[in-house]
Amino acid sequence: MHQLDITDIKILNIIQQDSRISERQLAARVFKSPPTVHERLEKLKRLGYIKQYIALLDRAKIGVPVMAETHVKLERQTKDALLAFEERVKSVHQIQFCCHLAGKWDFVIFIAIRDPQAYNDWLLDELTTWPDVRNIESSFVLKEIKSYAAFEL
Repeated sequence: MHQLDITDIKILNIIQQDSRISERQLAARVFKSPPTVHERLEKLKRLGYIKQYIALLDRAKIGVPVMAETHVKLERQTKDALLAFEERVKSVHQIQFCCHLAGKWDFVIFIAIRDPQAYNDWLLDELTTWPDVRNIESSFVLKEIKSYAAFEL
């Protein structure tokens, strides 16, 4: 496994806060040349430290202000059932976050949606029709306290 040095750590900390920073600006902040920073960024991407660059949008401004948390229990926890569920989740663009859990529930899903009725429609027309879904428990997020956090390296 690649050991991060102090420059790698500085680069990762900076781009977590501003992924659109230019390589020239980044180089100035870590006291390295732009070509050196470019090489390091490419290496960090190739090694998987940087998975992707994204823009975090304001859900309310784009018309999906409601976030529902949904716990799902499958009928069977076979490899095929779990993988099939994961593939379904990946195909639903409204699902913002999903984790496979250990414990009472198999999955937790966070889905951004227009309003509670739209969520109810999605639940009845989609999720309840997915193979192997046995139990569903939903809650609505009242307020996001922390929706994104940079890792402290």
